[in-house]
Amino acid sequence: MLICVDLDGTLLDTVPANAASYRAALEELGFTVTDEYYAAHCNGGYYKDFLRPLMGGDPDPADVERVHDRKKALYADYLDCVRPNRALLELLQAMRAAGNRLACVTTSSRRNVNEVLSHFGCVCWFDLILTGEDVIKSKPDPEGYLKAMEHFGVTPAETMIFEDSALGLAAAKASGATVFKVEAF
Repeated sequence: MLICVDLDGTLLDTVPANAASYRAALEELGFTVTDEYYAAHCNGGYYKDFLRPLMGGDPDPADVERVHDRKKALYADYLDCVRPNRALLELLQAMRAAGNRLACVTTSSRRNVNEVLSHFGCVCWFDLILTGEDVIKSKPDPEGYLKAMEHFGVTPAETMIFEDSALGLAAAKASGATVFKVEAF
């Protein structure tokens, strides 16, 4: 069985760290975002989509990339703000011990995923980590989940997915796998 898990909001509550690092990066260019706005309108979304309105609506694409790159560089400074979903972490440990394969499928950057999973000592649990850098189509497209299934040679019937956001749940359901919605923890 393949067990796929989303990162942000599912395995870890990374909203405070993401909001703080984006806020710091945006402020360097004279923009800002509140924690509340980030949680409601940005979390789980694709940075190229949610940064545009925060940067005046039609920013230079190079400035969007600059903010995103700076956010990734600042992210490690805020890892102590991240809260783990302890119940799901324990469940994943048990599933791995039972011989299941684990994949993390997220829209986050590889750099930040490795930093936060290493911070919690679980990066080595995953047999595969797919990030936003590994897909052409971001969630709600199921590309990431389908790539994970293809990587392991399994069918949707042999796959379980844990997700939290509307975009992630849409991607998971579109993959044909069994989907578990993770509520606030």
